[in-house]
Amino acid sequence: MNNTNTHKFSLLLKKFLNTLSAVLVLICITSCEINDPIGNIAQPGYIAAGIYWDVPVTNVNAGSEVEFYAEYFSIESNIEYVGLWYDVEKALSYTLTYPPNSFSFSVDSAELARELLEIKTFEHNESRYDPAKKAFILDDTFPVSYTLGGIIYNNPANYNEQQFNALIPEYVRDGFLQELFPLLTYEDLQNLIVTNRQIIDAETFNGYFNTETVGETVVLTLKEEAVETMKSHLQAIPFGDLIYNRDRQFYAVEFSQGYQLNARLKVVNGNQVENYSETKVITVF
Repeated sequence: MNNTNTHKFSLLLKKFLNTLSAVLVLICITSCEINDPIGNIAQPGYIAAGIYWDVPVTNVNAGSEVEFYAEYFSIESNIEYVGLWYDVEKALSYTLTYPPNSFSFSVDSAELARELLEIKTFEHNESRYDPAKKAFILDDTFPVSYTLGGIIYNNPANYNEQQFNALIPEYVRDGFLQELFPLLTYEDLQNLIVTNRQIIDAETFNGYFNTETVGETVVLTLKEEAVETMKSHLQAIPFGDLIYNRDRQFYAVEFSQGYQLNARLKVVNGNQVENYSETKVITVF
C-alpha cells in the first residue's frame, strides 16, 4: 500500500516538474523577445542623426545674420531635413531710486516671448560630405529679426508720465513705494506732501505725528492710525516727484529690455527620426 502511494506521488511530482520547466522556458523566450536591446538598436531608423555645431559669435545686433558651423551624419547616410529653430526669451530690468536717501528698488524678470519655431531650412547636399570627418558640413547663417532690438531708458532729463507708465509696470511702482515708505522721514513726507504739492495743509499733516521730547531733541513719529492715510497722500502725488534728482536734474529710473535666443539645429533622417543639437544662447542687442 505504501509502495503504491509512493509510486503515484513520484509520477505526480515528475509531471509537475516537467510542466514547470516548460513554463519557465516560455517565459525566458518571451522575455528575450521583448527586452532585447540589441534587436531594438538594430531596427532601421532607431538611431537619430548625430549633430555637432558651433556659433563663434553669440552677442549680435537685431537684424543681423548669425554665422554658424555644423557637422551632422546618419548611419543610414540619408538625411531628409536640416533646419534652424529657436525660441525667444525677453529679459526685463527695472531700477527706481529715491535720491534724497539714495534708496533703490530693482526688479529683474524673464519671460518666454516666442515658442520654439523654425527660422530657416537648409537644403541637404551629398556633396557636403567630408570623408575625413565622416559627416556632412554646413557652414551658413540664420537671421535675427529687427523686432528683437533692445530698449534702454535711463535717467531721462524730462518726465513723460505716459511713457513712464508704459515702460514701468504698476507692480514695480507699487513695490518701490511699499519698500520706500518705512524709510521716509518727517522731513521727506513734509517736502513731498505739503511743501511741493500741497496735498494737505501743514496743520493737518502735523496732526498725523506723535511728538516726544528726548532731552533737547523733539522726536516725531507717525501715528499708527495715520499710516494708511499717509500712504494714500503719497500715492496722490506724481510719481516723478519721488524719483527726481534735484542736484543732477534727472529722473532716477533705469529700464532695459533685451532678448535672448535659444537656438538649436534640427536634423531628420530617412526614417523620419528627428534630433536636435545642443542649445546655443544668442544675446541680441
